[in-house]
Amino acid sequence: MSQKKLKKLKKMEFVGLEGEKVWELISGFRQIVKENWKFLLCLFLGVFLLYFNSLKGAFVSDDYASIPQNLLVTNFSFMFQGFVSMSNWFLATIFGIVNPVPYHLFSLILYILICGLAFVFLTILFDKNIARWSVVIFAALPIHVETVSWISGKPYLFNSFFVLLSLIVLVLYLRTGTKKYFWTLLCLIPLTFIAEKIRFMSFLFLAILYFVSFKEKIKIKINWSKVILSCCFGILVLMVILWPSIIFRVNNVNGGYNGSGGIFYDPFFQYPTAMAKYLQLALFPVDLTLYHTMYIFPVWLNWLIFLSYLSGVTYYFFKDKKMFFALAFIFVATAPSMAPIKVSWLVAERYLLLGSLGLCLFLVLFFQKFGEKWKLPIYILFFTLVGVYSIRVYLRNIDWETNHNLWVSTCQVSPNSHNAWNNIGDDYDKLGQYENAIKGFTQSTVVKPNYADAYHNRANIFFKTGRLDLARDSYNTALVYSPGLYQTYLSLIQIDLTEKKYDLALEHSKKYVDMQPNDPQAWYVYGVVNSQAGLTDEALKIFSLILEKYPSYKPAKDAMIQLTQQS
Repeated sequence: MSQKKLKKLKKMEFVGLEGEKVWELISGFRQIVKENWKFLLCLFLGVFLLYFNSLKGAFVSDDYASIPQNLLVTNFSFMFQGFVSMSNWFLATIFGIVNPVPYHLFSLILYILICGLAFVFLTILFDKNIARWSVVIFAALPIHVETVSWISGKPYLFNSFFVLLSLIVLVLYLRTGTKKYFWTLLCLIPLTFIAEKIRFMSFLFLAILYFVSFKEKIKIKINWSKVILSCCFGILVLMVILWPSIIFRVNNVNGGYNGSGGIFYDPFFQYPTAMAKYLQLALFPVDLTLYHTMYIFPVWLNWLIFLSYLSGVTYYFFKDKKMFFALAFIFVATAPSMAPIKVSWLVAERYLLLGSLGLCLFLVLFFQKFGEKWKLPIYILFFTLVGVYSIRVYLRNIDWETNHNLWVSTCQVSPNSHNAWNNIGDDYDKLGQYENAIKGFTQSTVVKPNYADAYHNRANIFFKTGRLDLARDSYNTALVYSPGLYQTYLSLIQIDLTEKKYDLALEHSKKYVDMQPNDPQAWYVYGVVNSQAGLTDEALKIFSLILEKYPSYKPAKDAMIQLTQQS
């Protein structure tokens, strides 16, 4: 017998979790897909039909800034900023930036592929029956709608895709020792990092979870001291690389007038509250919303759920490693989004996309324990669960169809969210319903009295409707809470000039220039104010300074010509 055949037979002696020979694991993807193509086809069609009504959704929320209002989205250099930018560049180049359907379809296809990878992953670790039941529940979870139906949820889809793919290759390498899996893994790890730099850590955490749960299945020798040192060094390097991004994200989540005190969460509040909320949202998705601010469980119940979860993880660690793996997977995968430093919101549905696979696996393993004795009730419960979840997915997709649907739904579920009320005010402004817009912005200031954006936005509506006294008052209030809001000074200048209050216009324009010294528009506005205030020589001097630094700035050229002719 040739060495090649002996090597092949040696690999085929692999033993699965249940003590049976699992031939398809050695062949990897192709054999699993080949043997389960009918199930996968039904799964993919089912997911497509389930999310079909999401395809008619418009651009909503952050989608505008990233696609239709992004002047760089079709620039070739834009695609090198990451997989999200690359996909947006590709779709914008081919389909344009007006029709959102291609962008929704791309996200849906990516989600379908994630479901396929989840099936392969669980088939490798367990068996195809457990994988099938788990993935069907996973595909129908309503908590995933935010990630799939919202185009801006794409980073979490890419992250889950590459983490699952890397985990599959890692497991195959550890169980077979085949070099092709090792080299494939080395190629995938950088791609996983590029997909989502902070949540890339999910792969490292889940790899450790696999080592702990299934160490007896690992067929290669591992030098743990080197592995630990390498991981520590890698984490240190990542922290250095990502530190600017972390600081930016902290400021974005908790900066200035939008802050809530400190850059760290209180862990005694964060973890019991967040973990209880995530489990409730996954199992009982009645209050899905973009901004989670309503934590209705009492403190004692949050702690009871939290301690029960930790007790379950501890118990199964000693009694049943499969159940331990499933239960721990939920929050090990979600851990990068639950850091005590405020790089993430306390709770967001998109954060649980990957972790929810562990919950689905745990439910199936739990059902399996009682399968023989309670077969019919468990089947009824399973199909009822999938049916109810599917209806909830359909209805939640409707919430994401338009900006108006989204913000109405968000305000109903999260009435104490200042962001939600501010956004619905902005939506009513776009619809031309100015009185409703004023109500939305006002409610935002009621919920968060120091929220400067809401005061500024409300003032804009007052200005549009000719109520200049109310506009000035609201602009001034915005500056009390955020003195650096230079757009507010620009708006006040317009009111000053309309009311011919040139002393105030000069004062406000000078502050505008002080805050934006390198912006030619700021200096141009300062020149115009001086001109209208009768200070022609000063205005000419300002326009000359602009043209010295920005020779092609046409507004300054035109203004200078006009002033010269008048004098």
